[in-house]
Amino acid sequence: MSIFKHENMVMDMTISSKTRLYKDDKLIFMGDGYKAISIMINNSKNQEPVKDKFHAQLTMREKPKFGKGDDIEALRQQALKEFGKQTETKTKKRK
Repeated sequence: MSIFKHENMVMDMTISSKTRLYKDDKLIFMGDGYKAISIMINNSKNQEPVKDKFHAQLTMREKPKFGKGDDIEALRQQALKEFGKQTETKTKKRK
């Protein structure tokens, strides 16, 4: 992808599977790009240029859709029920 420089940090995203983040020419992080972006934001004095550059990646992360009225246990039961239906259809097809 590219290399992004901000203050005393450099983010190297040339390899898509491993993002490298350097601070003062020392490697401080290697791994997930989203995590590297959040580390860069937290360690920056002026965060706005970083947030502007990576706005798409930062807003892409979807927040959990639980509301105040949602019951976690009811949602879990619904998921188990739907999972059971999927396994039933798979076993019927095999026979």
